Amino acid sequence: MIYSNQFQRERYMAETERRPFKVHFEVRDRPDDLIACIVLALLLVALVLFAPDNLARQILGLVFVLFLPGYAATAALFPENDQIDGIERVALSFGLSIAIVPLIGLALNFTPWGIRLDPILTSVSAFIIGTSLVGWYRRMRLPADERFAIVVDFELDFQGMPLIDRILTVGIVVMLVASVVVLAWAITTPRVGERFTQLAILGPGGMATDYPRNLTIGEDARVLLTIKSFEHEPKNYTIAIVLTNATDNSTSPAHYSIDWNQTHALVPHQAILQNFTLDHLEYYNRTFDFNVTANGTWKLQFLLYLEGQPITQDSYREVHLWLNVRT
Repeated sequence: MIYSNQFQRERYMAETERRPFKVHFEVRDRPDDLIACIVLALLLVALVLFAPDNLARQILGLVFVLFLPGYAATAALFPENDQIDGIERVALSFGLSIAIVPLIGLALNFTPWGIRLDPILTSVSAFIIGTSLVGWYRRMRLPADERFAIVVDFELDFQGMPLIDRILTVGIVVMLVASVVVLAWAITTPRVGERFTQLAILGPGGMATDYPRNLTIGEDARVLLTIKSFEHEPKNYTIAIVLTNATDNSTSPAHYSIDWNQTHALVPHQAILQNFTLDHLEYYNRTFDFNVTANGTWKLQFLLYLEGQPITQDSYREVHLWLNVRT
């Protein structure tokens, strides 16, 4: 470029140096946001299956639970651009996610699969993908100027800012970076929580219902014993199953080992023992079949002991079932 004088040259150079930083990004012709929802859901499934201890899984899991279900549902409900504004759409995404995921878990509780990682992951992923496809279909049926669009139009003229604005901008950037670093540190270095072991008995169908409470003498019954360790290290356990009279349980029980492949004819003051080891977050599930050989009201106790803990002392955990046995 040829300049007529030095003044014009200096003016051009000053304007060039003060050219603001601009960012323009728009999603309108193709629903890239919904495609991203589907991809992220599938990516989390892959991480859970093939890299369960990956940091990316933990970060993506938060987005998967707290944002994606609500965002996909909002996209399906409000495909038009002027129905709700951006802040309302983000707020609905978080709010609906917090409502949808527990409802999915509640529904799973009444199914044979129960509330476990694989059923929850599958159900929430299917919800995200399904609602994203519905939102995609509804959005693409609208004229281009009426579709919901993500528009990012950002301009930053740092050199032209007053000093106080520069300081505030730098401070905001530093806080954002620090927040990301602290979040990553918190996720990668989890604190050891409370140490405990869960002990529960379930009905024959694996649910907390239909317990065999009213029996006849010799009638076969079944319960499911489930134990899960949250001890953060391997632990050795002993489970004792004891049948005692409701009015007199002072007699010390004799005990013998469990054979899980038979039905146990229970008589008073006999303890059935089983030793086993669990790692952290590992389950111990066993079906216990039994019948009672005498009339009366009986207390069927499931007593869990830690390694080295005498069975004559109070148990580490206990659950029990009251049985009414009649001829």
